[in-house]
Amino acid sequence: MISAAAAPSFFLDSSAFVVKNPSSHLKQQNSHIHQFLNPQFPLLAKCTSNNDDVTLRPDIFGPGTDKTSPSNAKLRFLQIAQSHFVAQALHAIVRLHIPDVLAISADEAMSIDNIITMTFEKDRQTSIDKQALFRCLRLLCTAGIIEEVVVTEDGRKESAFFLTETGQLLQTEFEGMASPTDRMSSFVLHWMEQPLWDAWSHLPDYLAGSPNAYDGKLSPPFDRANRMPASEFYRKHDYSRIHRNSVAKYASSKEIDSILDAIIGQRDTIGQEDDLLTPFPLNAAFLEGKTVVDIGGGYGDFMMALKGSVPSIKHCYCLDLPEVIADAVSTRCDSTDSNTGEQIDVSFVPGDMFEPSTIPTPCDIIFTKHVLCDFSDEDVVRALQSFHEVLKHSDPKHGRVVIMDAVLPNGDELNGKWNSAVSFDVLLMLTGRRGERSCLEWSNLAEKAGFSCDGVMPTTSVTVDLAVLSINQNSLE
Repeated sequence: MISAAAAPSFFLDSSAFVVKNPSSHLKQQNSHIHQFLNPQFPLLAKCTSNNDDVTLRPDIFGPGTDKTSPSNAKLRFLQIAQSHFVAQALHAIVRLHIPDVLAISADEAMSIDNIITMTFEKDRQTSIDKQALFRCLRLLCTAGIIEEVVVTEDGRKESAFFLTETGQLLQTEFEGMASPTDRMSSFVLHWMEQPLWDAWSHLPDYLAGSPNAYDGKLSPPFDRANRMPASEFYRKHDYSRIHRNSVAKYASSKEIDSILDAIIGQRDTIGQEDDLLTPFPLNAAFLEGKTVVDIGGGYGDFMMALKGSVPSIKHCYCLDLPEVIADAVSTRCDSTDSNTGEQIDVSFVPGDMFEPSTIPTPCDIIFTKHVLCDFSDEDVVRALQSFHEVLKHSDPKHGRVVIMDAVLPNGDELNGKWNSAVSFDVLLMLTGRRGERSCLEWSNLAEKAGFSCDGVMPTTSVTVDLAVLSINQNSLE
């Protein structure tokens, strides 16, 4: 194994472009795993970020092409159309535990022969195609997962590889990682696993509204590919379920903290009383003395965290279906603040969001997280009308609904910009599950129910933002 730091620089020559200044492109350590798993990830971004560094091949893109030429659209198209090549190569090397093997050498580059030898020893793998592995690793170098260096060993030049910071996330074991939550290999093992991957091939028929060939139903793509709903499939297949659940846990584990950070971070952004009607009026000062209800709050985790962070809230209620609340009350044994040790007062209430009489009143603010996204537009309007009926009997000026879902962008914020939530939304469509909505969609639904959308407070979590609705005063007339 050879120290990567001591390895000589080299020229990267591909079939369509030539990097003239390779030293400026080495050690790209800060990319994120979700970028290369998405079809819109600019695989060649590090080779097209500077006009001085890149020359487009005229035999492929036409004479006189440069970074600003319309022919650059062809390069962009190739990046998109070929992105699944990287995804599948990534799946193959993770299945073989290659990132775990490369992680053993830390900062030292490892030759292809050493990688194979270590894989044999670690996983008792009996056969690996050396040339195929080399070509997959080389492809992953273009995506910033692995880096290649050219080294001299026994008088012979050869390639050696090491993990980038992004590649280190693909370990399936935890040695040298900050915590198990740093592991993102399950994203690869879930998204590129054959049952989910095959679902994409059924998307054209699904979009066309064609019945499923095996049962004549208008089933989601996943059902078509696997001849059963996703819920049934993952219940029956342990390996697939483990990785699906790991992805879900990773995505949701930091949601509550990110929501609280967004709310508490607004603490000093709003001043006087008159300012409370400006966009984003949701902060600790605004919550003071209020009665808040979490619709579909499950076991009360969010209400507990909110009350613990903003103890000046007057009352906190967690509302859910009667069977959920019964289970929550019987199983929740800890309702104390982990910092102060004081009891956190949250009331658990059985109810139905479509029945305003079951929602505690008076009520100032209604929160709801990952609930409305599971319902049709018609049902969402019904729920919002129920919320409107409850809030208007309190203080309509300050009544708010806070929808805690991923809010998708519109217009300039959407066009040409990769967005993880948009990608997740289409993935959910494959399995026939819930769908996320954009700010425009929420505004239109809110208007039908007598609300106005004040705006969207972003959070640091990919899966949740805060769409803040206030009562349209004209709806009270």
